[in-house]
Amino acid sequence: MTETPNDTLRYKVGRRFFIYAPPLKGVRPSKRKPPNPPYRDAPTWKCSVYYYWWEYLRRHEGYRLCCAKGGKGKYAALYADFGDVHAHNDFWQWWSKEQHSELFCEPTARQIRVLDAKGVFEPTLSDDTLTLELPLEVRTAHLLSHIRKVLKEHDARAKAAKRISRAKYPVATKPVLTSLHQHLVVWDAQLANPKLKLHELYDLVHVEAGLYVSESVEGETVEALKKLDLPYDDVVRTIRRRKTNLVKRHLNIAAQYIDNVGKGVFPYRTSR
Repeated sequence: MTETPNDTLRYKVGRRFFIYAPPLKGVRPSKRKPPNPPYRDAPTWKCSVYYYWWEYLRRHEGYRLCCAKGGKGKYAALYADFGDVHAHNDFWQWWSKEQHSELFCEPTARQIRVLDAKGVFEPTLSDDTLTLELPLEVRTAHLLSHIRKVLKEHDARAKAAKRISRAKYPVATKPVLTSLHQHLVVWDAQLANPKLKLHELYDLVHVEAGLYVSESVEGETVEALKKLDLPYDDVVRTIRRRKTNLVKRHLNIAAQYIDNVGKGVFPYRTSR
């Protein structure tokens, strides 16, 4: 089994490791492949699911009230970990200086250890542990060869164990930063413009959020029909319906993410 650069970082004693890329300032100091940015030219510290965890928690109304009460109320337990996310608008202050990054990093990697004579030697003590009995009279080269063979036989279990986060707050599902950005932009725009119809909301934010719907219906566009002095109301209605449905979908997903982040789970949708 070949060790990867990520493995080197993950198992170095004292080194913090995150299953998903953490927010950083400047150039990422590793060979780890950076995530796709949420939008073009996004700063590096926004290229992380943990940044959006903070942002979505700031949209949770119940948690906002908890912060206003100094951590009292229904969300007191969550507040004990995440603190007042409304104390300032500086994510980096919350993440680094207040040590909230510790909520998401993996615990220190377990080290190989020697069991005493009373140890119970079984091939599978748990899903993420493999215990071997090594006969010390056998030559080291042969032992290493046999260990590699055993690990190869359990390769599927090893890969599955590496995918499991053991952080206090693990990321619930593989995040798509572009989508997290889109949902948040639409959500904030709707809060700021509650009187706008949903298709008007699309027109307001589609560039910033990177949204797209086709404005052609069976090859016809409003502009072309206007030039030909032909009726275009049906085309307008169809396009507006597309915009409305797309915005509605983003608002629905954002609402679910915000609701569940108040339960300490992110990003998670209860329905599709």
